[in-house]
Amino acid sequence: MIRSRSTLAAASVALAMALSACSGDSGAGGGGGGGGTTCDGPLTFWTWVPNIQSAVDLYEQTHPGTDVQVVNVGQGDEHYTQLRTVLTAGTGAPDAVQMEFKNIPAFVLTESLVDLREHGAAELENQFLPSAWRQVLVGEGIYGIPQDTGPMVMMYRKDIFDSLGIPVPTTWDEYVEAGRRIHASDPNRFIGHIGPDDAGGIQSLLWQAGSRPFQRQGETAITIDFSDEGAARWAKTFNTLVSEQLVEPVPGFTDEWYRGLTEGRYATWVAGAWAPTFLQTVIPQTEGLWRVAPMPNYGEPVTAENGGSSVAVTTQSECPAAAADFAKWLNGDPAAAKLLNEVSLLYPATSGLVESQEWLNAPMPFLGGQLANQVYVESSRQVAEGWQYTPFQDYTESVFPDTVGQAMVGRTDLQAGLNAWGERLRSYATEQGFQVQGS
Repeated sequence: MIRSRSTLAAASVALAMALSACSGDSGAGGGGGGGGTTCDGPLTFWTWVPNIQSAVDLYEQTHPGTDVQVVNVGQGDEHYTQLRTVLTAGTGAPDAVQMEFKNIPAFVLTESLVDLREHGAAELENQFLPSAWRQVLVGEGIYGIPQDTGPMVMMYRKDIFDSLGIPVPTTWDEYVEAGRRIHASDPNRFIGHIGPDDAGGIQSLLWQAGSRPFQRQGETAITIDFSDEGAARWAKTFNTLVSEQLVEPVPGFTDEWYRGLTEGRYATWVAGAWAPTFLQTVIPQTEGLWRVAPMPNYGEPVTAENGGSSVAVTTQSECPAAAADFAKWLNGDPAAAKLLNEVSLLYPATSGLVESQEWLNAPMPFLGGQLANQVYVESSRQVAEGWQYTPFQDYTESVFPDTVGQAMVGRTDLQAGLNAWGERLRSYATEQGFQVQGS
Protein backbone atom coordinates (compact mmCIF):
# COMPACT_ATOMS: atom_id res chain seq x y z
CA MET A 1 0.00 0.00 0.00
CA ILE A 2 1.36 3.43 -0.94
CA ARG A 3 1.79 5.63 2.10
CA SER A 4 0.61 9.24 2.17
CA ARG A 5 3.00 12.19 2.33
CA SER A 6 1.67 13.17 5.76
CA THR A 7 2.33 9.69 7.11
CA LEU A 8 5.89 9.71 5.80
CA ALA A 9 6.57 13.20 7.09
CA ALA A 10 5.36 12.28 10.58
CA ALA A 11 7.42 9.10 10.53
CA SER A 12 10.54 11.00 9.42
CA VAL A 13 10.23 13.55 12.22
CA ALA A 14 9.73 10.81 14.77
CA LEU A 15 12.76 8.91 13.46
CA ALA A 16 15.01 11.94 13.58
CA MET A 17 13.99 12.70 17.15
CA ALA A 18 14.49 9.09 18.20
CA LEU A 19 17.93 8.76 16.63
CA SER A 20 19.13 11.99 18.19
CA ALA A 21 18.18 10.55 21.58
CA CYS A 22 19.93 7.25 20.96
CA SER A 23 23.43 8.60 21.45
CA GLY A 24 23.02 8.29 25.21
CA ASP A 25 21.46 5.74 27.54
CA SER A 26 17.98 4.86 26.32
CA GLY A 27 14.93 4.56 28.49
CA ALA A 28 12.91 2.76 25.84
CA GLY A 29 10.10 0.58 27.00
CA GLY A 30 9.06 2.54 30.04
CA GLY A 31 5.42 3.04 30.86
CA GLY A 32 3.33 5.50 32.79
CA GLY A 33 2.03 5.13 36.31
CA GLY A 34 -0.54 2.65 37.48
CA GLY A 35 1.45 -0.42 38.46
CA GLY A 36 -1.54 -2.69 39.16
CA THR A 37 -3.62 -4.76 36.75
CA THR A 38 -6.67 -2.55 37.31
CA CYS A 39 -7.19 1.03 36.22
CA ASP A 40 -9.16 3.86 37.81
CA GLY A 41 -10.67 4.79 34.45
CA PRO A 42 -11.46 2.89 31.26
CA LEU A 43 -8.71 1.40 29.10
CA THR A 44 -8.72 2.56 25.51
CA PHE A 45 -7.95 0.08 22.76
CA TRP A 46 -7.39 1.23 19.19
CA THR A 47 -8.06 -1.52 16.66
CA TRP A 48 -9.54 -2.02 13.20
CA VAL A 49 -10.32 -5.74 13.69
CA PRO A 50 -13.97 -6.42 12.77
CA ASN A 51 -16.34 -7.76 15.41
CA ILE A 52 -13.68 -7.73 18.12
CA GLN A 53 -16.16 -6.29 20.60
CA SER A 54 -17.42 -9.79 21.42
CA ALA A 55 -13.99 -10.79 22.73
CA VAL A 56 -13.65 -7.50 24.62
CA ASP A 57 -17.07 -8.07 26.20
CA LEU A 58 -15.92 -11.48 27.37
CA TYR A 59 -12.84 -9.91 28.97
CA GLU A 60 -15.02 -7.46 30.89
CA GLN A 61 -17.35 -10.26 31.99
CA THR A 62 -14.49 -12.39 33.27
CA HIS A 63 -12.66 -9.46 34.83
CA PRO A 64 -15.23 -7.62 36.97
CA GLY A 65 -14.62 -3.91 37.33
CA THR A 66 -12.78 -3.54 34.03
CA ASP A 67 -13.90 -1.23 31.24
CA VAL A 68 -12.30 -1.34 27.80
CA GLN A 69 -13.34 1.20 25.19
CA VAL A 70 -12.78 0.00 21.63
CA VAL A 71 -11.93 2.79 19.19
CA ASN A 72 -11.46 2.43 15.44
CA VAL A 73 -9.56 5.47 14.14
CA GLY A 74 -9.05 3.88 10.74
CA GLN A 75 -7.13 1.09 9.07
CA GLY A 76 -3.65 1.04 7.60
CA ASP A 77 -2.19 4.51 7.04
CA GLU A 78 -4.94 6.31 8.91
CA HIS A 79 -4.47 4.20 12.05
CA TYR A 80 -0.72 4.80 12.21
CA THR A 81 -0.97 8.48 11.26
CA GLN A 82 -3.41 9.09 14.10
CA LEU A 83 -1.21 7.12 16.48
CA ARG A 84 1.93 9.08 15.60
CA THR A 85 0.03 12.34 15.96
CA VAL A 86 -1.05 11.67 19.55
CA LEU A 87 2.30 10.16 20.51
CA THR A 88 4.10 13.24 19.23
CA ALA A 89 1.64 15.50 21.02
CA GLY A 90 2.34 13.68 24.28
CA THR A 91 -1.31 13.05 25.05
CA GLY A 92 -4.29 11.16 23.69
CA ALA A 93 -2.64 7.84 22.87
CA PRO A 94 -4.53 4.62 23.61
CA ASP A 95 -3.50 2.25 26.37
CA ALA A 96 -3.49 -0.75 24.03
CA VAL A 97 -3.12 -0.60 20.27
CA GLN A 98 -3.32 -2.92 17.28
CA MET A 99 0.17 -3.12 15.84
CA GLU A 100 1.13 -5.04 12.71
CA PHE A 101 4.34 -7.01 13.12
CA LYS A 102 6.06 -5.03 10.38
CA ASN A 103 5.51 -1.72 12.18
CA ILE A 104 6.76 -2.73 15.62
CA PRO A 105 10.44 -1.77 15.03
CA ALA A 106 9.56 1.80 14.04
CA PHE A 107 7.50 2.42 17.17
CA VAL A 108 10.12 0.77 19.37
CA LEU A 109 12.75 3.12 17.95
CA THR A 110 10.66 6.14 18.95
CA GLU A 111 10.21 4.68 22.46
CA SER A 112 6.46 4.50 21.99
CA LEU A 113 5.85 0.90 23.09
CA VAL A 114 6.21 -0.73 26.49
CA ASP A 115 8.60 -3.66 26.82
CA LEU A 116 6.10 -6.25 28.01
CA ARG A 117 8.76 -8.29 29.78
CA GLU A 118 8.03 -5.88 32.64
CA HIS A 119 4.54 -7.36 32.80
CA GLY A 120 5.22 -11.08 32.55
CA ALA A 121 4.93 -11.48 28.78
CA ALA A 122 7.94 -13.80 28.58
CA GLU A 123 5.96 -16.44 30.44
CA LEU A 124 3.52 -16.64 27.51
CA GLU A 125 6.04 -17.60 24.82
CA ASN A 126 5.06 -21.28 24.70
CA GLN A 127 1.41 -20.37 24.20
CA PHE A 128 2.12 -18.90 20.75
CA LEU A 129 3.41 -20.17 17.43
CA PRO A 130 7.17 -19.60 17.26
CA SER A 131 6.84 -17.84 13.91
CA ALA A 132 4.44 -15.32 15.47
CA TRP A 133 6.35 -14.86 18.71
CA ARG A 134 9.59 -14.03 16.91
CA GLN A 135 7.92 -11.09 15.22
CA VAL A 136 7.10 -9.22 18.44
CA LEU A 137 10.73 -9.30 19.56
CA VAL A 138 13.09 -6.37 19.02
CA GLY A 139 16.49 -7.00 20.55
CA GLU A 140 15.82 -8.56 23.94
CA GLY A 141 12.44 -6.83 24.34
CA ILE A 142 8.88 -8.05 23.82
CA TYR A 143 6.77 -5.29 22.32
CA GLY A 144 3.44 -6.94 21.57
CA ILE A 145 1.30 -10.00 22.19
CA PRO A 146 0.68 -11.85 18.89
CA GLN A 147 -2.94 -11.87 17.78
CA ASP A 148 -3.04 -13.20 14.23
CA THR A 149 -0.51 -14.40 11.75
CA GLY A 150 -0.19 -15.24 8.07
CA PRO A 151 1.78 -18.39 7.20
CA MET A 152 1.92 -18.51 3.42
CA VAL A 153 0.00 -20.95 1.26
CA MET A 154 -1.02 -21.17 -2.38
CA MET A 155 -4.68 -20.80 -3.21
CA TYR A 156 -5.48 -22.35 -6.57
CA ARG A 157 -8.48 -22.81 -8.83
CA LYS A 158 -9.04 -26.56 -8.82
CA ASP A 159 -11.37 -26.34 -11.80
CA ILE A 160 -8.67 -24.75 -13.97
CA PHE A 161 -5.93 -27.17 -13.00
CA ASP A 162 -8.25 -30.16 -13.43
CA SER A 163 -9.57 -29.06 -16.81
CA LEU A 164 -6.03 -28.67 -18.16
CA GLY A 165 -4.68 -31.79 -16.46
CA ILE A 166 -1.95 -29.80 -14.72
CA PRO A 167 -0.54 -31.14 -11.43
CA VAL A 168 -0.58 -28.68 -8.54
CA PRO A 169 2.98 -27.23 -8.43
CA THR A 170 5.09 -27.90 -5.36
CA THR A 171 8.24 -26.01 -6.45
CA TRP A 172 8.70 -22.66 -8.17
CA ASP A 173 10.15 -24.44 -11.21
CA GLU A 174 6.94 -26.46 -11.45
CA TYR A 175 4.97 -23.25 -10.95
CA VAL A 176 6.70 -21.71 -13.97
CA GLU A 177 5.91 -24.77 -16.10
CA ALA A 178 2.30 -24.76 -14.95
CA GLY A 179 2.15 -21.06 -15.80
CA ARG A 180 3.34 -21.77 -19.34
CA ARG A 181 0.64 -24.38 -19.88
CA ILE A 182 -2.09 -22.18 -18.42
CA HIS A 183 -1.11 -19.15 -20.52
CA ALA A 184 -0.77 -21.29 -23.65
CA SER A 185 -4.34 -22.52 -23.17
CA ASP A 186 -5.65 -18.95 -23.13
CA PRO A 187 -3.57 -15.76 -23.60
CA ASN A 188 -5.95 -13.94 -21.27
CA ARG A 189 -5.31 -16.37 -18.43
CA PHE A 190 -2.33 -16.23 -16.05
CA ILE A 191 -1.11 -18.47 -13.27
CA GLY A 192 -1.29 -15.46 -11.00
CA HIS A 193 -0.72 -11.76 -10.59
CA ILE A 194 2.19 -9.79 -9.17
CA GLY A 195 1.45 -6.50 -7.45
CA PRO A 196 3.60 -3.52 -8.48
CA ASP A 197 2.43 -1.80 -5.29
CA ASP A 198 2.65 -4.86 -3.03
CA ALA A 199 5.86 -4.37 -1.08
CA GLY A 200 4.57 -6.60 1.70
CA GLY A 201 3.87 -9.52 -0.60
CA ILE A 202 7.26 -9.29 -2.30
CA GLN A 203 9.06 -9.04 1.04
CA SER A 204 7.34 -12.29 2.04
CA LEU A 205 8.48 -13.98 -1.16
CA LEU A 206 12.04 -12.72 -0.62
CA TRP A 207 11.85 -14.03 2.96
CA GLN A 208 10.94 -17.50 1.71
CA ALA A 209 13.67 -17.40 -0.95
CA GLY A 210 16.28 -16.88 1.76
CA SER A 211 16.97 -13.19 1.29
CA ARG A 212 17.62 -11.08 4.40
CA PRO A 213 17.94 -7.56 2.95
CA PHE A 214 17.32 -5.68 6.20
CA GLN A 215 19.44 -6.33 9.27
CA ARG A 216 19.33 -3.95 12.22
CA GLN A 217 22.36 -3.59 14.47
CA GLY A 218 21.32 -1.94 17.69
CA GLU A 219 19.28 1.25 17.54
CA THR A 220 21.21 3.34 15.04
CA ALA A 221 22.82 0.98 12.52
CA ILE A 222 21.26 -0.98 9.68
CA THR A 223 22.41 -3.04 6.70
CA ILE A 224 20.30 -2.79 3.54
CA ASP A 225 21.48 -5.15 0.83
CA PHE A 226 19.62 -7.00 -1.94
CA SER A 227 22.72 -8.71 -3.32
CA ASP A 228 22.35 -11.98 -1.39
CA GLU A 229 21.61 -15.38 -2.94
CA GLY A 230 18.01 -15.33 -1.81
CA ALA A 231 17.25 -12.11 -3.66
CA ALA A 232 18.93 -13.47 -6.78
CA ARG A 233 16.92 -16.69 -6.49
CA TRP A 234 13.63 -14.78 -6.28
CA ALA A 235 14.57 -12.39 -9.09
CA LYS A 236 15.53 -15.23 -11.44
CA THR A 237 12.23 -17.05 -10.91
CA PHE A 238 10.02 -14.01 -11.17
CA ASN A 239 11.95 -12.51 -14.07
CA THR A 240 10.88 -15.61 -15.98
CA LEU A 241 7.28 -15.34 -14.83
CA VAL A 242 7.08 -11.64 -15.69
CA SER A 243 9.04 -11.64 -18.96
CA GLU A 244 7.10 -14.61 -20.37
CA GLN A 245 3.85 -12.96 -19.27
CA LEU A 246 2.89 -15.91 -17.09
CA VAL A 247 1.86 -13.53 -14.31
CA GLU A 248 0.13 -10.20 -14.80
CA PRO A 249 1.59 -7.11 -13.07
CA VAL A 250 -1.56 -5.51 -11.68
CA PRO A 251 -2.47 -4.13 -8.24
CA GLY A 252 -4.43 -6.40 -5.97
CA PHE A 253 -7.58 -5.60 -3.99
CA THR A 254 -9.25 -3.69 -6.82
CA ASP A 255 -12.52 -4.38 -8.63
CA GLU A 256 -10.53 -5.49 -11.67
CA TRP A 257 -8.51 -7.93 -9.58
CA TYR A 258 -11.58 -9.37 -7.86
CA ARG A 259 -13.16 -9.84 -11.28
CA GLY A 260 -10.04 -11.63 -12.50
CA LEU A 261 -10.12 -14.03 -9.56
CA THR A 262 -13.83 -14.65 -10.09
CA GLU A 263 -13.60 -15.26 -13.83
CA GLY A 264 -10.50 -17.46 -13.67
CA ARG A 265 -8.08 -14.95 -15.17
CA TYR A 266 -5.75 -15.82 -12.27
CA ALA A 267 -5.36 -19.49 -11.41
CA THR A 268 -3.48 -19.02 -8.12
CA TRP A 269 -2.86 -16.56 -5.34
CA VAL A 270 0.13 -17.07 -3.03
CA ALA A 271 -0.61 -15.25 0.22
CA GLY A 272 -1.11 -15.65 3.96
CA ALA A 273 -3.53 -18.12 5.52
CA TRP A 274 -6.03 -15.27 5.91
CA ALA A 275 -6.57 -15.17 2.14
CA PRO A 276 -9.26 -17.88 1.76
CA THR A 277 -11.47 -16.30 4.41
CA PHE A 278 -10.95 -12.94 2.75
CA LEU A 279 -12.01 -14.28 -0.64
CA GLN A 280 -15.02 -15.91 0.96
CA THR A 281 -16.23 -12.46 1.97
CA VAL A 282 -15.48 -10.60 -1.29
CA ILE A 283 -16.20 -13.22 -4.00
CA PRO A 284 -18.48 -15.77 -2.31
CA GLN A 285 -19.80 -16.86 -5.72
CA THR A 286 -16.55 -18.81 -6.26
CA GLU A 287 -17.22 -21.15 -3.31
CA GLY A 288 -16.08 -24.68 -4.07
CA LEU A 289 -13.73 -23.68 -6.90
CA TRP A 290 -10.71 -22.97 -4.70
CA ARG A 291 -8.34 -25.20 -2.75
CA VAL A 292 -5.17 -24.48 -0.80
CA ALA A 293 -1.79 -26.17 -1.11
CA PRO A 294 1.64 -25.52 0.36
CA MET A 295 3.31 -22.54 -1.28
CA PRO A 296 5.82 -23.54 -3.97
CA ASN A 297 9.39 -23.73 -2.71
CA TYR A 298 12.95 -23.88 -4.00
CA GLY A 299 13.49 -27.55 -3.18
CA GLU A 300 13.18 -27.39 0.60
CA PRO A 301 9.93 -27.06 2.59
CA VAL A 302 10.48 -23.45 3.70
CA THR A 303 7.76 -20.82 4.02
CA ALA A 304 7.35 -17.23 5.23
CA GLU A 305 4.78 -15.00 6.85
CA ASN A 306 2.49 -12.63 4.97
CA GLY A 307 0.64 -10.38 7.38
CA GLY A 308 -0.09 -10.65 11.06
CA SER A 309 -0.47 -8.31 14.00
CA SER A 310 -0.24 -7.95 17.74
CA VAL A 311 -1.64 -5.89 20.58
CA ALA A 312 0.94 -3.52 22.06
CA VAL A 313 0.89 -1.12 25.01
CA THR A 314 1.90 2.50 24.51
CA THR A 315 4.31 4.29 26.79
CA GLN A 316 1.72 7.04 27.22
CA SER A 317 -0.60 4.67 29.06
CA GLU A 318 -1.22 5.57 32.69
CA CYS A 319 -2.20 1.94 33.34
CA PRO A 320 0.43 -0.13 31.48
CA ALA A 321 0.04 -3.17 33.73
CA ALA A 322 -3.72 -3.25 33.20
CA ALA A 323 -3.29 -2.74 29.46
CA ALA A 324 -0.72 -5.54 29.35
CA ASP A 325 -3.07 -7.82 31.28
CA PHE A 326 -5.80 -7.10 28.72
CA ALA A 327 -3.47 -7.75 25.76
CA LYS A 328 -2.24 -11.02 27.25
CA TRP A 329 -5.75 -12.25 27.94
CA LEU A 330 -7.26 -11.09 24.63
CA ASN A 331 -4.71 -12.91 22.52
CA GLY A 332 -3.75 -15.79 24.82
CA ASP A 333 -6.96 -16.94 26.48
CA PRO A 334 -8.36 -20.04 24.67
CA ALA A 335 -11.95 -18.74 24.60
CA ALA A 336 -10.84 -15.33 23.34
CA ALA A 337 -8.58 -16.85 20.67
CA LYS A 338 -11.48 -18.97 19.46
CA LEU A 339 -13.73 -15.91 19.24
CA LEU A 340 -11.10 -13.98 17.29
CA ASN A 341 -10.86 -16.87 14.86
CA GLU A 342 -14.56 -17.63 14.46
CA VAL A 343 -16.09 -14.16 14.80
CA SER A 344 -13.32 -11.79 13.68
CA LEU A 345 -12.02 -14.34 11.12
CA LEU A 346 -8.37 -14.01 12.18
CA TYR A 347 -5.89 -16.80 11.60
CA PRO A 348 -4.83 -17.75 15.14
CA ALA A 349 -1.39 -17.21 16.61
CA THR A 350 -1.96 -19.44 19.66
CA SER A 351 -0.51 -22.95 19.74
CA GLY A 352 -3.41 -24.34 21.73
CA LEU A 353 -6.02 -23.52 19.09
CA VAL A 354 -4.04 -24.62 16.05
CA GLU A 355 -3.16 -27.91 17.74
CA SER A 356 -6.74 -28.80 18.69
CA GLN A 357 -8.26 -31.66 16.73
CA GLU A 358 -11.58 -29.83 16.42
CA TRP A 359 -9.89 -26.94 14.66
CA LEU A 360 -7.56 -29.06 12.55
CA ASN A 361 -10.39 -31.24 11.28
CA ALA A 362 -12.91 -28.48 10.58
CA PRO A 363 -13.94 -28.62 6.89
CA MET A 364 -14.09 -25.35 4.97
CA PRO A 365 -17.09 -25.12 2.63
CA PHE A 366 -15.55 -22.30 0.59
CA LEU A 367 -12.65 -24.65 -0.17
CA GLY A 368 -14.88 -27.55 -1.14
CA GLY A 369 -14.84 -29.03 2.35
CA GLN A 370 -11.03 -29.21 2.45
CA LEU A 371 -9.35 -29.54 5.86
CA ALA A 372 -7.31 -26.46 5.05
CA ASN A 373 -6.24 -25.70 8.61
CA GLN A 374 -3.89 -28.66 8.38
CA VAL A 375 -2.13 -27.01 5.44
CA TYR A 376 -1.86 -23.72 7.32
CA VAL A 377 -0.37 -25.34 10.42
CA GLU A 378 2.28 -27.12 8.42
CA SER A 379 3.20 -23.82 6.80
CA SER A 380 3.52 -22.21 10.25
CA ARG A 381 6.02 -24.88 11.26
CA GLN A 382 8.13 -24.19 8.18
CA VAL A 383 8.47 -20.41 8.47
CA ALA A 384 12.14 -19.47 8.10
CA GLU A 385 13.86 -17.51 10.85
CA GLY A 386 15.94 -14.36 10.60
CA TRP A 387 13.67 -11.96 8.71
CA GLN A 388 13.65 -8.33 9.88
CA TYR A 389 11.73 -5.25 8.80
CA THR A 390 13.20 -1.77 8.61
CA PRO A 391 12.52 0.74 11.39
CA PHE A 392 11.03 3.00 8.70
CA GLN A 393 8.62 0.58 7.08
CA ASP A 394 6.30 3.35 5.86
CA TYR A 395 9.03 4.77 3.65
CA THR A 396 10.27 1.30 2.69
CA GLU A 397 6.90 0.45 1.20
CA SER A 398 6.27 3.90 -0.30
CA VAL A 399 9.21 3.76 -2.72
CA PHE A 400 8.62 0.15 -3.77
CA PRO A 401 6.25 1.04 -6.67
CA ASP A 402 8.84 3.41 -8.17
CA THR A 403 11.61 0.82 -8.10
CA VAL A 404 10.66 -2.87 -8.08
CA GLY A 405 7.08 -2.10 -9.10
CA GLN A 406 8.29 -0.13 -12.09
CA ALA A 407 10.42 -3.08 -13.19
CA MET A 408 7.37 -5.36 -12.96
CA VAL A 409 5.19 -3.10 -15.08
CA GLY A 410 7.95 -2.51 -17.62
CA ARG A 411 8.88 -6.21 -17.58
CA THR A 412 12.53 -5.29 -17.01
CA ASP A 413 15.09 -6.90 -14.70
CA LEU A 414 13.70 -7.36 -11.20
CA GLN A 415 17.17 -7.60 -9.66
CA ALA A 416 17.86 -4.11 -10.97
CA GLY A 417 14.59 -3.04 -9.40
CA LEU A 418 15.64 -4.51 -6.06
CA ASN A 419 18.99 -2.74 -6.30
CA ALA A 420 17.25 0.57 -6.99
CA TRP A 421 14.96 -0.02 -4.01
CA GLY A 422 17.98 -0.66 -1.81
CA GLU A 423 19.72 2.49 -3.03
CA ARG A 424 16.68 4.62 -2.20
CA LEU A 425 16.42 3.05 1.25
CA ARG A 426 20.11 3.49 2.06
CA SER A 427 19.94 7.16 1.08
CA TYR A 428 16.87 7.69 3.24
CA ALA A 429 18.35 5.85 6.21
CA THR A 430 21.51 7.95 5.99
CA GLU A 431 19.44 11.15 5.88
CA GLN A 432 17.59 10.02 9.00
CA GLY A 433 20.86 9.54 10.89
CA PHE A 434 21.36 5.79 10.67
CA GLN A 435 24.77 4.23 10.20
CA VAL A 436 24.19 2.38 6.95
CA GLN A 437 25.93 -0.55 5.31
CA GLY A 438 25.13 -2.51 2.15
CA SER A 439 25.42 -2.29 -1.57
